[in-house]
Amino acid sequence: MNSKIYNVVILDKSGSMTSIRKQAVDSVNETFGCIRSMRKKNAEQEQFVTLVAFCGCEQKVIYENTPIEKVNDITLADYEPCCMTPLYDAIGNVCTRLHTTVKDDESASVAVTIITDGYENASREFSAKAIKALIEAYKQEGWMFAYIGADHDVESVAFNLSIDNTMTWEKTEEGTEKMAKIVNESRMKWADNVHYCMAPTPEERAEMKRRISKNFFKS
Repeated sequence: MNSKIYNVVILDKSGSMTSIRKQAVDSVNETFGCIRSMRKKNAEQEQFVTLVAFCGCEQKVIYENTPIEKVNDITLADYEPCCMTPLYDAIGNVCTRLHTTVKDDESASVAVTIITDGYENASREFSAKAIKALIEAYKQEGWMFAYIGADHDVESVAFNLSIDNTMTWEKTEEGTEKMAKIVNESRMKWADNVHYCMAPTPEERAEMKRRISKNFFKS
């Protein structure tokens, strides 16, 4: 059975991320390596990458729905932290664009990982209420959301956005490496589980995906 996995990374590049700039770049490249391994492991499972790094100046789209075969590792030049944290706008814009692409594709599964080291403080387009509603709607379609944070109350933010999967990481070189390892191991297990998700109707498949995606770090 052919399937498509859309791997979405929404990466904070506010000024406070400067201290782990290199580690952030390395962790993204490790994620690309993981996705390449997933593609090699299962030829029937296409892998796509979206990487958006956001701050108050821009939502920098480095890759969007790009086949992993066409994805190159990023460098420090691609990731220059500065200014504020418009978290809600980044989530809202990235996810609504992707939803337009996948909403009628039963073979598609989506994993959204959000990585940030601070609270929302600069969004103009989306409110917390709007993002919560968006996430709840897309979760009903089987999307997986994971909120990975440092230096703030990660559990509280994730709860308020209706995100089930959370991880708090220590913002050090070692802590960032550990975080990337756990996320990538979880990603591989999740992709295997959704690929072999068999059910007679689209509604039943969506329900199976919802159960799988609710336990991203426990699969």
